[in-house]
Amino acid sequence: MRKLRVLIAEDHEQMRWQLIRFLGLEFDVVGSVPNGGKLVDLAISLTPDVIVSDVRMPVLSGPEAMKILRRTGYNIPFVLISISSCGAEEFIRQGAAAFVEKLDIGYELAHAVRLAASGTQYLSRSVRSSIIGEPDDGEKDRQFEVSGP
Repeated sequence: MRKLRVLIAEDHEQMRWQLIRFLGLEFDVVGSVPNGGKLVDLAISLTPDVIVSDVRMPVLSGPEAMKILRRTGYNIPFVLISISSCGAEEFIRQGAAAFVEKLDIGYELAHAVRLAASGTQYLSRSVRSSIIGEPDDGEKDRQFEVSGP
């Protein structure tokens, strides 16, 4: 079975290298970039299965890069990551497949990438907690369906 091909966009170098190492255990990390402008260029040339992108980056933000790629016909699923869950619901409405707060990366990012590739939307535990309150133990690892417009 072929590994999912993942492209990473993160402006903080140390975090980018950690993401490469962590995601590389399970996925084929085909590239990494430090800003949204390079993300658009590399996504077009590599056409990964999933893009993992920080929300706030130089040149273009992750959501701005996602919009540009969508407008040009590249409907690659985006897993957005951020230190804060602020705006997560809106990013999902704008087309992100998943949103993972950086606090949850170790436990939930790989799961979010797999779900994004399968077409299922996902919000990490900290995001769900900030939106709807702390889920009970039986719900912590269950995907959170997000209704579309």
